[in-house]
Amino acid sequence: MTEIAFFNKPELLLTPRLPDRDSTPRSRRYYLWTVGCQMNVSDSERLEAALQGVGYSPAARPEDASFIVLNSCSVRASAEERILGKLGEVQAIKRQHPDTKIVLWGCMVGPDNQSIFAPRLPFVDHFVAPSAVDEVLALAPNPIYQLDEPALPVRDWQHAPVSVYVPIQYGCNMTCSYCVIPLRRGRERSRPLAELVEEVRRIVARGAKEITLLGQIVDSWGHDLPGRPTLAELLEAVHATPDLVRLRFLTSHPAWMTDRLIETVARLPRCQPELNIPVQAGDNHVLKLMRRGYTVERYVALVEKIRTVMPDIALTTDIIVGHPGETEAAFANTVQLLETVRFDKVHIAAFSARPGTRAAEQEAQPALAVAEDEKVRRRRTLEQVQERIATAINAAFLGRTVTVLVEGESKGKWRGRTGGNKLVFFEHPDDWTGRLAQVQITRTGPWALVGSVL
Repeated sequence: MTEIAFFNKPELLLTPRLPDRDSTPRSRRYYLWTVGCQMNVSDSERLEAALQGVGYSPAARPEDASFIVLNSCSVRASAEERILGKLGEVQAIKRQHPDTKIVLWGCMVGPDNQSIFAPRLPFVDHFVAPSAVDEVLALAPNPIYQLDEPALPVRDWQHAPVSVYVPIQYGCNMTCSYCVIPLRRGRERSRPLAELVEEVRRIVARGAKEITLLGQIVDSWGHDLPGRPTLAELLEAVHATPDLVRLRFLTSHPAWMTDRLIETVARLPRCQPELNIPVQAGDNHVLKLMRRGYTVERYVALVEKIRTVMPDIALTTDIIVGHPGETEAAFANTVQLLETVRFDKVHIAAFSARPGTRAAEQEAQPALAVAEDEKVRRRRTLEQVQERIATAINAAFLGRTVTVLVEGESKGKWRGRTGGNKLVFFEHPDDWTGRLAQVQITRTGPWALVGSVL
C-alpha cells in the first residue's frame, strides 16, 4: 500500500494481495484496484473478504481475473485520471476476454449508480456507488457459495492486520464549496453503536491491535440515530474491547469537536494523543467562500482548548491553496496560521475544481480564479514552511524513548507509529509485528524518526 499526500486525507493506492500459487481457474479470480481515502480502503477490504467468502481468489494481474473492480476516488482530478488510465488497461483485457466483467465502483459514481463517465466507458459493465459492497458482490459471476446474510458488516479475517479502519458513518451533510463527496456518497448515515462494538470486538479477537473509526465528519456520528448518541459515547463503548491496544478516529470538523469529546479522548488511555482537524484555510474570507462555518479565531481557540486539556497532543490538519477568491494577502494569512499553531503534519493540496460544486462555479469567474502556476507556488511555499516546523517538532524527540506499535517490515526495517502517529523505523532480528516496542530515538527528520529497541 502506497501513501501519497492528497487533498484532505492521505491518498491510498491499494494493490491486490498476491494470491497463493494454486490451481484456481481464471473464472474464480477477482482483481481489485483501489484509489482514494481510508474509507475506500476499508470498503475494498470488506469486498475482498466477501468475494473470498463466496469462493473467489485474488489475482495478481487484471488479465488473470474474470471479475475486475476498480474502486475510484473523485475528490481531485488527478485521482480520476489515475482510474481512467487503469480502465484503459483493462479495456484491452475486455477485448481479449469478452466474458470479463468490469465494475467501476466508488466516488466516480453517484448515489443512484449514475456516472458522468459512463458514455466514455462503454466497456464497463456496471457502475456502483461508494460503499455498496453488497451490490458489487452480487455482480460477481457464478459464486461457489452463498453468504448467510446479504450484508457483510464485519470482515472475518483469519488474522486481522495490526491496524484496521472501521467506518462508522457514510456520506456527508456539509456543503463545503470545494467538496464533491456529498454529491457522490449522499447524506450522512450513521451505523448503530451495537453493530460497531461487535465489529470491533470480532476484528480485535482476530489479532488487530489498533482501530481507527472513520467518518467524513466523524465527530458528527450518531446525530441521525435514535437517542442521538455521540462519538464520545461510542469511544467509551469501543474502548472497553478486550485486548484493544489503541483507538483513533478521523476526520473531525471544528464545528462538531465538543468539550465532552475532548475530555473523553484525554481520559481514555487507549485513545491516542492525536487529532486530525482540517482547517482548510487561514483566512476568514476564504473560509466563508469555502462555507466552512467557522472563523480562524474560533479554530485557534479550539486548538488552545485542546492543548490545555492534552498538552502532548499531536495535531494534524488539511489545507487547500488556490481556492477561488484566495488573494495573496489571504494566502499570507494561511502561512501565518501554520506558524502560529505549529501542526505536527499538514496535508496540503492545490485547489482542483470538481463538477457540480459551488467552487467550480467560482473558478469559472476570472475575478476569483487563481492561476495554476500560482497554486503550485503556494502549495510549495506551504510545504517548505511545514517541513521546517515538522523538523523542529520532531527534533525534540532525539534521545527520547517512545512506545511504538509495530505494523510490519519495510525495506529491512521495522515500521511502526507512536501514540502521536509519528512514523518510527528500527532494526532488530526478531519479529516485532503487532508488538509494542520501546524505541530510543537516534535520528529525526520532518517525516519520520529512527531509533533502536531498548
